[in-house]
Amino acid sequence: MLQAIGVAQAAGEQLDLGELADALNATEYEIRARAEVVEGYGLAHSGWGEVDEPFLRDSGRQYLRLKGQVDADILRFLPAHIDDLNARRALLRGGSVLVDEFRYAISQRDGPRFAREIAPPAFAPLIDEPVALDLFAAAVALMARLSAGAAAGCVAEEIVAISLIARAEAWLDMEQSQREIEADEFAAAQAQLQGLFALFQDDDVLRLFEMREPADAAVSRHDPIDVQLGVVDQRMEAWFRPFSEVPPTGYLHEPR
Repeated sequence: MLQAIGVAQAAGEQLDLGELADALNATEYEIRARAEVVEGYGLAHSGWGEVDEPFLRDSGRQYLRLKGQVDADILRFLPAHIDDLNARRALLRGGSVLVDEFRYAISQRDGPRFAREIAPPAFAPLIDEPVALDLFAAAVALMARLSAGAAAGCVAEEIVAISLIARAEAWLDMEQSQREIEADEFAAAQAQLQGLFALFQDDDVLRLFEMREPADAAVSRHDPIDVQLGVVDQRMEAWFRPFSEVPPTGYLHEPR
């Protein structure tokens, strides 16, 4: 299916499902199902039923170069937002590393120290054991939401996402140093990691890491521009407040 889409793209033609079905000794229904699969995995756009011409996404080209030797988990992970198989793999591995490191720190009664390392520096002095435990819950919840293709559910999960990206970059760097990926592949994957912010629909959380003291978040909350742009409340007491349409359950709670 991907090869057929690539050929049609190169020729600037629509994908002829009937002709493709005959060539593959399959029904048009089966061909449409395959087209839905490759689109669902974010590998290509078939253009079937539309005036658009078909095209391969970068992930689809990678899949062809790898001759299909790609874990199904990687194909299913954020296909609509991360158009790079190396970046998807790095985020998956980075998420496992992040949660494992955090879990180990908590088991060693070192949770607050670890939490301060991943939190915005201005807020680190305020992090105690309860906040550290909530941040660990945010790390677990974030990976669960991303695995389901959903955005972060609160500011805390967006904060954790910054550490997730850092660990994904470290994983890519390790792969490059071991010559598992080339320099150009590393650069392309690193750029695609920022696709998380497209999923979150903003990168406002980065501002937290530029603040000098917790009071800056309170000041920002009353900034006319921020109000107009709809920047969420970034005060520490609002970190674990669920975003719109996210239910206040588990470690998330409404204002107290």
